[in-house]
Order: sequence, then C-alpha cells, then structure tokens
Amino acid sequence: MDAHAFYEYLLTKGYERRRSQEEFIDIVQDLIERGGVKLVEAPTGTGKTFAYLIPLITSGQRAIISTGTKILQDQLRRDIEFLTGHYKLLTGEEVSYAVLKGKGNYLCLDRYHREKLSPEELGDIPELMETQWGGDLTLSSCSPEAVPKLNVDDDYCTAHYRNVCPYRGECYYWEKIKSRERKAQILVINHALLALKDFESTEDRVLVIDEVHELDRYLTLASTSSLSLYWFRELIGSLEKLLEKEIKLSPEDFFRKNFEGLFKEDTSEVSLESLSGYVPQLRRELADPIRRLVQEFKEKLLSEVEEFLESRLMISFRLKSFLEGTMLFPPEFLERFKAGYEEVDENEQRLIDRVKKLDYLERKTHKLSQFLRLCEEDRDEFGYKVSRNWSRKLQTYNYRLEIFPVFPRGVVEPELYKGVLLTSATVDPEDIRFTTGLEGDFYRLGHNFDYSKVTFIITNANPKREGWEEKLKESYEDIRNIHERVLVLLTNRKHLRLFENNGEVAKQGDGSLSTLIEKLREGKIKVLIGLDSLWTGVDVRGDKGILMSKLPFESPEDPVTYHRIRYLKSVGEDPFEYQRRKAFIKFRQGVGRLMRQKTDSGTIILCDNRVWRYGEFISFLRELGVNILYEKNLTSRRTSGRPYSRP
Repeated sequence: MDAHAFYEYLLTKGYERRRSQEEFIDIVQDLIERGGVKLVEAPTGTGKTFAYLIPLITSGQRAIISTGTKILQDQLRRDIEFLTGHYKLLTGEEVSYAVLKGKGNYLCLDRYHREKLSPEELGDIPELMETQWGGDLTLSSCSPEAVPKLNVDDDYCTAHYRNVCPYRGECYYWEKIKSRERKAQILVINHALLALKDFESTEDRVLVIDEVHELDRYLTLASTSSLSLYWFRELIGSLEKLLEKEIKLSPEDFFRKNFEGLFKEDTSEVSLESLSGYVPQLRRELADPIRRLVQEFKEKLLSEVEEFLESRLMISFRLKSFLEGTMLFPPEFLERFKAGYEEVDENEQRLIDRVKKLDYLERKTHKLSQFLRLCEEDRDEFGYKVSRNWSRKLQTYNYRLEIFPVFPRGVVEPELYKGVLLTSATVDPEDIRFTTGLEGDFYRLGHNFDYSKVTFIITNANPKREGWEEKLKESYEDIRNIHERVLVLLTNRKHLRLFENNGEVAKQGDGSLSTLIEKLREGKIKVLIGLDSLWTGVDVRGDKGILMSKLPFESPEDPVTYHRIRYLKSVGEDPFEYQRRKAFIKFRQGVGRLMRQKTDSGTIILCDNRVWRYGEFISFLRELGVNILYEKNLTSRRTSGRPYSRP
C-alpha cells in the first residue's frame, strides 16, 4: 500500500482532506527516493506529523524522528501507535518503533547495587524494578541528587567494563533499549540526544527534525561542558572513602568567594565574559590537589594488583581483558600472567571493583583537565556562565560553571543520513542556516484555518514606559471577562508576581507542564500563566483567550543571548537582526497557540504597541486575515465599562 492509498483510507475514517498535508506527503516521498535536505514550514492545521509518518510507514523507510521535548516525544508515540495500528489492520504488516532518551535517563543496575542509597533517595525505584518498568529514571520518584549516582554514565560504564559487569545481561540500557533501537524501523528521540549522536546505523535512515525552530537552543544545551560544586563534592567524597582519610579541600569556598556576589535574589544564572581568570585558583585549590590524591590511590592500587596477580597461577580471560582495556598497565606487565578460564571468581571481582574505581577517578580528572584547557583557550565562539540552584543534599546552593558554543553549527551532519527533513509551524531558513549551519530546499505550505474568527487587540502600552504593568493587569481582567479559558504568555519570570494564584489559576512551575496543560483542557483550571514553553508547546483546543505580555524578544541577560550578541558585535554583524528574527519566530508560535482546529476561535491581546515598528509582525497578522484592533480606536474603559468591543 502506498502513502496516498493509506491517506485515502484514513479519510474514510472521518479525517478531513487537507491540500497542504497531501503536498507534505509528496515532499517526504521525494526525500525518501532522492535524499537531500528539505525544510518545510507547515502551519497549524497541516497535520505535519501524519504527513511525514504516513510515507515513512508505507515505504518501510527506516527513520529517526527528533523533537524538542520528552512531552512531544510522548505525543509522537500516540500518533505512531494510531497510524501503525491502522496500517497493520489493512496490510497485516507490523511496524516497529522505539522512543529513546539519552543513556543518562536510565538506571544502571551495577551502580544501584553498589551505591546502596537510602529509601528517601531511591524513592519508588525498588517497587518499579518488580514491574515491567523500563529503567527510565524520569518516570521514578528518586531524588535529583540520586540520579547522577545511579544512571548510566560513560565514565563509569566503559566499553571494557561492560564485558565484566555482573548485570550486563539485565541492563536496562545496553541490553533492552539498544536491542529495541537496532530492531525498530522508526526511532523517536529528542534534540538533545540528536546532538549527542548516541544511536547506531544512521546511513540508511531518514532524519526528521520536528519543532526545528527550537533546534539551536537544544543543540547548545547538549553541547555544553560544565563543572559544579556537587561534582567536586562527590569526587572528594569518593577519594576520602578510597584513601580512608579526611581530605581538607573546600570547593564551597571557591564557588562562594568567586560567584555568590554575582547573583540577585531572583536570578539563577549569570553571564561571564570569560572563565580563564579563574583557572589558576581552580588549579591551585582543587584540580592539582585532586590529581595528587588520585595518583596516591593509583600507586597504592597498582601495588595491590601486582601482588594479587603474582599470587595466582592463572587468571580469568575476563579479568585480563578488563585490565588490558583500562590502559592502566603496560602491555609487557600483563603479558606475564596467563589466562586459563572464562568467568571471574569472587576475589577477581573484588579486584575489578577496585580498579574500576581508579578508572572512574582518572576519567573524572581527565574531564577536569579538559574543562580547564577549554577555559584557557578563551575563544570568541564560546559563551560562559555560572548558575546556581538550591540543593537539598548539600543544604546550600549548587553552583555550576558552563561553557557552550555560541552557535552550534556543524553539530548535526546531514551527510550521516540518507536524507534530512526539517519542519515546524514556523521555519525561517535564514535563522536555521545562521544558527546551525543547516540549509536545503525550502517549502512553505498554505494555511488551513479561518483566522477571521480571531481578534487581535494591540493595546496602547509600551513595556519601556511607566504604567505598563497596570495595563497588563487590566488586560488580564479583560481577557478573563471575554473567555473562560486563558493562556498568559510572559517573557520575564519576574512578571509572574503580577498574577495571583488561586484555585482557577496555575503558573508554570506549579507542577509538570503536561499536567497543567491537561488540567486546562479538562477545565480544572481556567488560566495557565508561563514563559517560553507556553509560547511554543501548548495545544488547547476550543474557544480561548491569549494574553501576550509583550513582544517576545530574548532577554539580553539570558546567557546564550548575551554571548550571541557579544559574538555578533565582535565579527561586525548587527545583533538586532538576529534578535528581531528570533522574536518574530516566537511571536508566530504564540499566535499559533490560538487556532488548533477549524472550530477554534478567540482573542489575543498584546500589551506592546511597539509591534507597529516591525512591519513583518503586522504583515503576518494581515496575511492570516485576523481582525486587528488598536486600543486608540476603541471605546474607552471609562465610558463603556470595558476597553474592547468585539467585531
């Protein structure tokens, strides 16, 4: 069965024919046959997920689909299950798929049994392990501090250790997840995992990047290098246990003395011009002492290993292979000892555990050295920041130093795939090329909804002038009087304080975003107030109101934006063109929250009259056909009792 035949079948099940969706199907079929890179702007109502899934399923094409968040991964899972279920009903053919997350999301059984964490730290993990749970720590209630002690970690789970790991056959990630990955026709991943390239056999797969308007941000996050107070504290704690002595190093002093004064009460991250100035102190107070302590343990352990091997007539193949793989011992030293049996015995396992700890420490100190070298390079194409969040485990702030690429160009390599499709409701080819280096054939599909049912009100308010906050609160009252369900889209966290919480109102952070959205859909709450995620990631159908606090220009205090502006100035580019382009993309996404299906309608109020300065914003609204009203031309609140009249 080909794609269009399957599409015609779906139409008989009550789905509506959409010309733009059929055009999209043809574009994807051409990509499957010819390869290349294609960028497709598919406005709300296109049904883009079905449009790219249908030809992938019917052609049998192996594919990787990457989207922005785990919430969107779950939405994709539902669409895939629906389509593959109907396809099997028609053809009898099974279509396999797997939803993948990064290895750091999965429980390592070896670490679980060795760490012996408290019940408070483990949460419900012991109970989940008795079920069909897949080892996904994000679906457990274990504490955030416990995750880095329990998850699959490259520094711990090395290739040579996996050969001797007593839990290899039961491993959630390397046995179960990777097995599903190899067998699946369709893999569903997120943009962070795409950046890490943590999957196999891509050359015969088509890569689909959905929600591509957010790709550069996720690639930047995934490409960030960091060190934290908690990281140092854990490393020092491990050394104290292994050397059986107190170690008088204080990473707390280093972080507090240097960074505590940079933070205001309501800030959790601060841009830094550079980190190179902190390197000498970081080496002197932490890195060099830690390196000497690791060397002390190494010398002690190497003597233990030599003594143990000398006492044995023969050792196991697995032990010898493991010791060779660590690269801790000269080949001529290990050649002296003969292997004669396969499985390790109890004494050998204890030795492996000790050597494993040294290997882990050396990898950590190598990461520390790499981070310091990156700091010293002080390159213009990197940005720097320090962040802090309260840690229950430390009972203080956990400070984190981070280095990230200003623009993550070259992270995604199209030549590694059979073909690449980039799509979103808002695709700006110039922005994608500029931020990620990706470019290809561009297609803009037509709109599907009647936007004449939408009223867009522009208030006579300027966020830079006195009285704006009062106007925002007045507009909030107005939109609530007009509509039962309301989304409030903010651009600055401090503006959350302008809105009172009550039983009908929820703010982003009151619970998981997916839970809050579901409550809004079900009518359990009437208003949802939030920031970035609400502008782009919310699907609530029916009549509703949207209040936009102001035009969504990225805050220059945001570290990524700060360093992008700095870099663009340094190379002679106009940073405002970049900022304007990003704001326009986000504005279009915000407008798209209103119309999710043909029967939807509603009102958008924008408390920012600066929109008239930017022709593309107004042209976009007029092209949609929305009914634009400006407050200056409306009956005033004093004479009518309400500031806006609906057309």
